[in-house]
Amino acid sequence: MNFGRIPPQFNSLSNQSIPRMRKYLFFTAWILALFWGFGAFAQGKSAKRKPPSKASSTDINQWWVGIRGGMNFSSASPQQAYSIFSYLQGSTAGDNEKSYNDFAHSGLQFGFSLGYEFLSGMSINMLPSYASYRFSYDNAFHWQDSENADKRVSTNYNFETRLQYIDLPLTIKYEFSTGKLKPYIQAGGYYSFLTDAIKKVETTGKDQASGSDEEIHVTELSVGIDDRTKKNNYGIIGGLGFTYNLGNARVGLEANYLYGLQNLDNGEMKFMDNQLISGTYDVPDDYNLNSLSISMQVIIPLKFITSKDYVPL
Repeated sequence: MNFGRIPPQFNSLSNQSIPRMRKYLFFTAWILALFWGFGAFAQGKSAKRKPPSKASSTDINQWWVGIRGGMNFSSASPQQAYSIFSYLQGSTAGDNEKSYNDFAHSGLQFGFSLGYEFLSGMSINMLPSYASYRFSYDNAFHWQDSENADKRVSTNYNFETRLQYIDLPLTIKYEFSTGKLKPYIQAGGYYSFLTDAIKKVETTGKDQASGSDEEIHVTELSVGIDDRTKKNNYGIIGGLGFTYNLGNARVGLEANYLYGLQNLDNGEMKFMDNQLISGTYDVPDDYNLNSLSISMQVIIPLKFITSKDYVPL
């Protein structure tokens, strides 16, 4: 007995290769500019610097500005599962559950930083950035003839969601050292604005209903889901990293974990008919988005005691 139909093949609705190539070229150029700017600024005078006249930290009450960029790896945390089917008999628990692939896809993030060091080693930082997040899950549906077990059809789906945001994190950072190498920890919150949302589907399967092992050809579908995704996100952020004084700048590496507190699925549109429901039997779960980001950064002080000594206030 058949509880559903096998979806028809789809052709991709949009060609994403050109926009994606432009994004990666822009990101590459941005990274090159980052290191070019760092190299140019870090070339200080070859003469030895004079020690600061005061014994206290020379970095107190200092503003820092910089650029940053890197990659992130995302995970969707389902809060409530949904399915287009209701199984009445002959099924086991979990037959219609999605299998999420945690931190399996990388995205890009790049932006700026603005920090104010109000105490020695303590600063407040704004880290506005553009970020792309990717996560995926798998689902499968199977049909089998109740009278002939050899007649069956299996269809497998891989769903990949790509979200683009303008992120606005605000953190408090504490540095453990006053030397050239400065390890630190930071924590705070963030608010994000959605700029684009796309879901891609890849379909594979096997049709044995006719007595053969015919493979269902791989098909792809790409659908915009801006109207099915909430326009903002927010959560908490925590991380660690280090900076190293080099010339008149600081170069560093940091890792942050962003824990989303907002359900990103627009519930009002969940069961509205579209190609995802009618073609691939996909109803999105309620989910939060979590992400691990790793970024490089270069920051420079905005104030100096004298142009001769290059000692930040």
